[in-house]
Amino acid sequence: MPQQPSPFKDIALWPLPHIAIVSAMGMIFGFDLGAVFINHNVVSDFYLIADSRSDIVTGTYILGFIFGVFIAGYVTYGSGRKISIISSITVGSLAIFASLVAPDYSILLCSELVIGFSFGLYLISALLYNCEIMLPNKRGLSLMMIPISILIGTLFSFISDYDLYTNPFMVFIVFFLINVVLVSIATVKLHESPRYLALIGSSDAALSVLFKLRHDMGMAARELAEINECCRGESRGFEFFLQNTIYRRLLAFLCITTFLFNIGGVTIIPYILMDNISLKLVCESAQNCHYTLNNNVVYITFGVAFIAVLLHALASEHNKRRLVVLYSYSLGIVFLFIAALVSMFESSAIYQFALLVSLLLFIIFTFGAFVVFITVISIELMPIRGREFGIAAIFLSHGLGVLVSINFYAPILHLYGFTGLLTFGGLVSLLVLYFCYLYLPNPGKNSLENIESRILSSEAFSKINQTPTTHN
Repeated sequence: MPQQPSPFKDIALWPLPHIAIVSAMGMIFGFDLGAVFINHNVVSDFYLIADSRSDIVTGTYILGFIFGVFIAGYVTYGSGRKISIISSITVGSLAIFASLVAPDYSILLCSELVIGFSFGLYLISALLYNCEIMLPNKRGLSLMMIPISILIGTLFSFISDYDLYTNPFMVFIVFFLINVVLVSIATVKLHESPRYLALIGSSDAALSVLFKLRHDMGMAARELAEINECCRGESRGFEFFLQNTIYRRLLAFLCITTFLFNIGGVTIIPYILMDNISLKLVCESAQNCHYTLNNNVVYITFGVAFIAVLLHALASEHNKRRLVVLYSYSLGIVFLFIAALVSMFESSAIYQFALLVSLLLFIIFTFGAFVVFITVISIELMPIRGREFGIAAIFLSHGLGVLVSINFYAPILHLYGFTGLLTFGGLVSLLVLYFCYLYLPNPGKNSLENIESRILSSEAFSKINQTPTTHN
């Protein structure tokens, strides 16, 4: 079979068009996510409900996400990555349209539930796909392109100055038409994951896809041989989880750590900044202020989150991912304790500025570290026979952590104030940092099969971290 001339100097970039298509589809979910926050007051006014009830929209979205992640493990297990991506984007786009034209509050909630479900399904299947088709030296960047695209969509929702009547609907139509084109291209051109094909016994189809992605038959054959070696055994998913002790301990560590990341404030503190602390930052006398979601704080928070993900995507490509997580998270904890210290002083312009800056720096370092942890390291560490089940379990822990944090931060805030809340988050974050220092493996720029072989052949889970790695 003759080789085709490569338009890319680096052979690792051959799958880039597939990565770009899959990642770009996620922008429409980011657009809706931004709308949920900046449309807070509009929802209250349009549907004539109390501000407290408008928070139900966020909770409904998260519940849908949890259910979507749970189902994604089964769908990607049985139907593959390609059909999961296409179906989630199609259903999600239609649900977002329904939310924009919802005539009453109940239909809006149903729409957000479906959007959250579709987003969960898309996120799992897209991460699986990007991880499994990319070569090691560009795999981290390809995985980070998904959260980057989602946050780009969020920024577009801010640029459009979202309301229910004018600009946002036109921006949505543009995103919708782009996704129609992307779904059409994906249906015709997107290859199924070669690792999924090998896993279900379609070795010939897997070899054909690998050749199209690598444009080197020798490389494709060697890669397929490594995949088939790891595919040996009849157990998959939950059965593999029950049978393999190392995998079971690894997954338990990743799930517990993901949950504690959220309890430590990596996602809830940005939410609180937009929801409650904004009063403390934009109003010197909270007693004379009525509750309102300050859109400027929302814009700044999401803008900082985008910068955090972008910087950490670049950092994880040029440094060991484990070190990126440890160093960034350590800096984030420092700024969280600084924020707790500042919150003890009386309100003033300097106080407000110092508190805002310290919280924004906390978001930059901790949110970026968390995204690297959950969208890159956790995905790379999953063995092929337990990958769908493992990733679904990790993101299910993430969804539950966000939901628990949202429900319990208000009582803690009421009982102990901002200082107590931030101190509690800092103490939990220190525990997370300690766990990551002890047990978080560094995948290295190795093939997925080499990572799996190294981890599953370790004598004990606690020694995985000490196993030497090679970097290509």
